[in-house]
Amino acid sequence: MKKVFAIAALIAGVTFAASAQDKKPEVRQEVQKERKMKVDHQRKIKSPEEVAKLKTEHMDKALKLTEQQKQDIYKFHLDKAKKLEVKREELMKAREVHRKEMRAEHETLKKLLTPEQQELYKNKLVEGRKYRGDREGRSFKHREMRHKRMDRKMPVEKEVKETNVNSSNS
Repeated sequence: MKKVFAIAALIAGVTFAASAQDKKPEVRQEVQKERKMKVDHQRKIKSPEEVAKLKTEHMDKALKLTEQQKQDIYKFHLDKAKKLEVKREELMKAREVHRKEMRAEHETLKKLLTPEQQELYKNKLVEGRKYRGDREGRSFKHREMRHKRMDRKMPVEKEVKETNVNSSNS
């Protein structure tokens, strides 16, 4: 009798799990869309005025600021956002200059190689890009190294030698 109930419970559990999985992809897709919209909204480069306004509003909700404090904090955030915008533009220009230099160096290197060597070099670059493109967050190589480190940190069990003690009482 217990076996019958166990089998019935198992079948009910599998049926329930199967029906629950049918709904998950739809819910998961909706959640992913919401997250993507939120991330896209956050990544959108805002003007310094928008940044200052949002940060001031956020602080006002958390700290209940006075009108004078709101104005002072808005000015502070506005100055900070303007400085960050200038730095961002400088970095973008520096990145573009670096890219141009790298392309020029690449072209110079290609001219020094024979056609066969160029083909081998091109394949190596494609391999490197493929590896670089497969990474999400941390690369597989880093995860593998982390696991290796964990293995090394695990305590080593020492073998215990059994010794026979002869007792003089027997």
